[in-house]
Amino acid sequence: MKTLLFIFLSALLLETPTIENDRDRWKPYYTNVMPSEIADKWFLPFDVPNRKKISNIKIISIFGDHRDSYLKGHIHTAIDINPVQVKSKLTNVYTMANGIVCSIHLSENQRTVVVKHKLPGGLIMFTTYKHLKEVYVKNGQQVDENTKLARLFTKVESKKYGGDYHHLHLEIRKKFDDYGCASWLTMNKNQLNERFYNPQLFIKEYVK
Repeated sequence: MKTLLFIFLSALLLETPTIENDRDRWKPYYTNVMPSEIADKWFLPFDVPNRKKISNIKIISIFGDHRDSYLKGHIHTAIDINPVQVKSKLTNVYTMANGIVCSIHLSENQRTVVVKHKLPGGLIMFTTYKHLKEVYVKNGQQVDENTKLARLFTKVESKKYGGDYHHLHLEIRKKFDDYGCASWLTMNKNQLNERFYNPQLFIKEYVK
């Protein structure tokens, strides 16, 4: 809620927030650590019967569409997803591959975990998991596909915030130089392509 208020007041009283002028406010939440294991196997982020079967997730909202939340017209940097079939009332979120938790930030309905990954060729990239009700990991923790990161909101819990937050906002990031603010301050395709992969295409390529 504090983040929403800050952005609203900035837009009205000071200056419209941008990735460049807001990034340093989020830097303290970032831990500059390296994964100990290579991310060579990728999985869906839910406890579904087969975490390699893409049809076990449903896409609620696509990558790259325009939004009116936060700043009007900002671009959705993720896909919003849920499991097709839930095993229980609580939906747990798991790491997609070997990595290390490098950022846990925001609160309330925007609680976020970021995991840094090292691909076989040495390339560094990140996965971001947002709209988390409870977080079970900490910064600097090495994780793998069996690590339970968090759980999502239930429909009842989501109603408290007046919106639909009982889904996973999943970002696949090329870099994290914005420390998280590009998630809601990306305003054009150049900014989108500079920092983000299309998660739907990434999953088709790597989760197999």
